Amino acid sequence: MSSILKQSFLESANTGKILGAYLIVCKRSEVALKLCELFLTRLYCKKGGCGTCADCKKVKGGHVDILRLSAPKVDEFRDAIGFVSQKAVDGVYKTIVVEKADDMNPSAANSMLKTLESPPRDSVILLSSRSVAGVLPTIASRCAIVHLTPDEDFTQQIMRELDIDDTSARVLKDLSGGFADEAVRIYNDKAFMKLRSETIEHTHKLINQKSSAISATADFLESGKERIADVVGVMQSFLHDISVQQKTRNPALIANLDWRSEIERNASHFTSGAISNMIRVILEAERRFLIPVNFRLAAEKMLFDILEERNRWKK
Repeated sequence: MSSILKQSFLESANTGKILGAYLIVCKRSEVALKLCELFLTRLYCKKGGCGTCADCKKVKGGHVDILRLSAPKVDEFRDAIGFVSQKAVDGVYKTIVVEKADDMNPSAANSMLKTLESPPRDSVILLSSRSVAGVLPTIASRCAIVHLTPDEDFTQQIMRELDIDDTSARVLKDLSGGFADEAVRIYNDKAFMKLRSETIEHTHKLINQKSSAISATADFLESGKERIADVVGVMQSFLHDISVQQKTRNPALIANLDWRSEIERNASHFTSGAISNMIRVILEAERRFLIPVNFRLAAEKMLFDILEERNRWKK
């Protein structure tokens, strides 16, 4: 097992001094995948990764020599071995990108070992994981490990770059995990920022309304079902902030600082048991949303269960 710096990893794509397999370790999968994309644009771009040419656009939109997998099963990776063993069609290298390597089952992980030990010539395998411990030691030992850590001067850097105040910077720090590039991407994703604000507003209204009406919130969830993972993530974050406020009364620990007054108000209205159980309800619903399901029924069940916990535990 060897570790290399982020910059050395990227430069290897330009110099051609490429190792057969890399494990990108980062708590934010989006950040790891963005680094993989930067590496691949340098690898396939004839200009060294300009980001605008036809080769770079192919990397971003779907390149014939790049296979992308997410927590693959045994059969999927066996097919991938056949793919990477073939000669490149539109470049020099064949590449496999494995997202969420830490979510693979042991059988799938073990099926990768021989290929990681001796990758085919002119091929590269990129794996991303939230931690080194999340993958088998036998996989980690066969990869060069690239650790991605949050930017130390994140708050000041992002305040200068985006011309925003300290509160907004701290919100972006939580959303991005402390990575400036990811914070800029999130800030410029106006659809997400609007969705976040509306999600918190609906969640706040839901747990404070006197009635048991859920139609408006269910309609909102259904209209945003394409980004339901973002929605439930924001709901959990908002409720978690209420729990943090109850336990610590320390605003420095609140993620959604721009909603501080609502968080403080809710903290005085509910018991810690109520908030904890509401978060549990959302986590259970999130798992249901990941499988084929009647979305409306699943959303309504989640909302009714939240209201049930609210009524049971409200002070």
